[in-house]
Amino acid sequence: MIRSQRELKEVQRPGTERLSTTETLLLRYETSRDWILNNPRMVAAGAVVIVAIIVGLIWWSGERKANSDRAATYLTRVLNYYFQNDYRHAIDGSRTQHISGEPIYGLRYIVEQYGSTAPGREADLFLGNCYYALGKYDSASRAFNNASSDYPLIEASIEAGRAAILEHRGNKTEAAELFESAARRDTTNPLAADYFLSAARDNEGANKRDKAVSLYREIIGDYPNTQFDDAAKRELLKMNVEL
Repeated sequence: MIRSQRELKEVQRPGTERLSTTETLLLRYETSRDWILNNPRMVAAGAVVIVAIIVGLIWWSGERKANSDRAATYLTRVLNYYFQNDYRHAIDGSRTQHISGEPIYGLRYIVEQYGSTAPGREADLFLGNCYYALGKYDSASRAFNNASSDYPLIEASIEAGRAAILEHRGNKTEAAELFESAARRDTTNPLAADYFLSAARDNEGANKRDKAVSLYREIIGDYPNTQFDDAAKRELLKMNVEL
């Protein structure tokens, strides 16, 4: 129960307005001690609540780490299917093959059960790539939109996945923007040149000739003597642009 200001004034000790800081602290200590001694049940109940909150926070933190570790383990196992282009097993996993006594859980299961963890959000990227490879573009789009990562390399792949969906749907302007954004996230990314090339082609397809030419020239300057350099030069020749 919260008492009124009038009741508080009535129980205030005389002369407190002239107390020093030390005396004020001592008075507060004595007042708190008296309250604790006179209200043991409330103190005990409050202590139980505080302990419960602390235990809950410790459990929640530990559970989050355990879930993250578990998701990372499951993701590592199922990626063998992904890199073998066995997309159906990558999505669904395998109940017949076991590792350490556990079945191989698929990307869909990892996302559904551990989507709030960092490995679970990254699993959405691989899930989106699987759906895209199988021509399930709506499912791929949902997975790419749910994916996220703290690593620029993976975030670039997520943006490229979203760009590929936009490109498939004919939205070349936004696709070009996302491809370029993906390319510029990390210039050391081995896929950056490919993203730049996709961005240039989509700009060309969206009738943004000047932007496309600018990107093609950037590719030629930054990636000389590569397949991307050759591709950019071919595109410029098709556009009758002097190299």
